[in-house]
Amino acid sequence: MKWLATAIAIGVGLIILLDYFFTLPLLDALGVAFKEWTIILTAFAMLVGLGNLVIVHALRIVRRNESGTGYSVIVLATSALVFVVGLIFGIANGPMVWLFDNVYLPLHGAFFALAAFFLATAAYRALRARNIETTLMLLAALVVFLGQTPLVSGLAGAKEWILSVPSEAGVRGILLGVALGTIATGLRLILGMDRPYSE
Repeated sequence: MKWLATAIAIGVGLIILLDYFFTLPLLDALGVAFKEWTIILTAFAMLVGLGNLVIVHALRIVRRNESGTGYSVIVLATSALVFVVGLIFGIANGPMVWLFDNVYLPLHGAFFALAAFFLATAAYRALRARNIETTLMLLAALVVFLGQTPLVSGLAGAKEWILSVPSEAGVRGILLGVALGTIATGLRLILGMDRPYSE
């Protein structure tokens, strides 16, 4: 049975890859069908994830001896509320838009405001000047940080240079590495060297 899953994965991967490079009616039809099937599978995967979320938090509430039971009640209550409002009024209508604008977005902003403090403490721990590399990184971070403030306007040019030259080069190097890794992983899956779908 493992060879069947491997053959299906290799066949679908090759068809999608060939459809990207060639315009043939049969390949186009198969590519569109496979992409639609992917959307359907993704929707079912989200339903499975939602079911798992409900089961985990419901079991935590039933046991009542675990920490975070109150948070589980809040998660299930808000999930049920949003689900019911979405079913009754639709996603793009007034109540759902109100929930998104007045509940989700403020919580989103509060979460990232708290995350900024955690990032600052993590950066302080990571950028202690132990050697020449961390010293240079600490200096660059300080120049960019102070260049953002209007009080130290003389560092604006240095900040722009750091963001546009060494930082941009690092980002491009990371993106090239990610692209090459993605290509290598895709080729290994298509060629059947890695078979996570048959395990």
